[in-house]
Amino acid sequence: MIRLSERLEKIAGFISLGDKVADIGTDHGYIPIYLKQNGISSYIIAGDINKGPLEKMEENLDKHIPDHKDREGIIMRLGSGLDVIERGEVDTAVIAGMGGLLMEDILSADWEKTRSVKRFILQPRNAQDKLRKWLLENGFSIVDEILARESRFVWEILCVEHCESMDAKSKYFGTEDEQYEVGQHLIKKPDPLIREFISNKIGIERKISENAGRSDSADAVLQKKTAEDKIRMLEGIISNVNR
Repeated sequence: MIRLSERLEKIAGFISLGDKVADIGTDHGYIPIYLKQNGISSYIIAGDINKGPLEKMEENLDKHIPDHKDREGIIMRLGSGLDVIERGEVDTAVIAGMGGLLMEDILSADWEKTRSVKRFILQPRNAQDKLRKWLLENGFSIVDEILARESRFVWEILCVEHCESMDAKSKYFGTEDEQYEVGQHLIKKPDPLIREFISNKIGIERKISENAGRSDSADAVLQKKTAEDKIRMLEGIISNVNR
């Protein structure tokens, strides 16, 4: 049986039993193989824009599911984003390990196709705040979030579904910046990694402030102020944990 990293295992944990699944940017095909081996899904599309990852996935299939009969329902397709699926073909789509802005582009490329997918599981590498804002402004509800550790990083995983109406948006506390910087579900649970996650963010901003403080230029002064404002905001978010 294939073993997943904590990040990939938590992504797979958002997939409902029996769902038809698309893994967009499948990389080495670990999630599709895991879903098939564990009987979670019998119809899985593994898509990637490059041939290399699909070739690597073929090698992993030979290793973990050597009998071709046992692979029935796993479909590999070469293509960009949701181009690898047809409208209404899957219930859940996983988009992991990409930038948040690229995820916006993928989701907005074909709205009819996007709306035909019931659930998206998103694991952005960056621009998470911009992605959250975009999702909530474009008819999505963030129904749950979880943090996962992989290597020296803590990653955010968002479980997203379509809103029945704009009033169904997730309700966030505080200012707009606070609303999107850290997921509300992570604070309310609270997620076991939340304090470490926010502390890491504060550490990054302190380094930015220190580096900017070495210069008297207008850009450096602005950068320092922006970092210090963000530190105060993040410290305020930590105070909401366990409330």
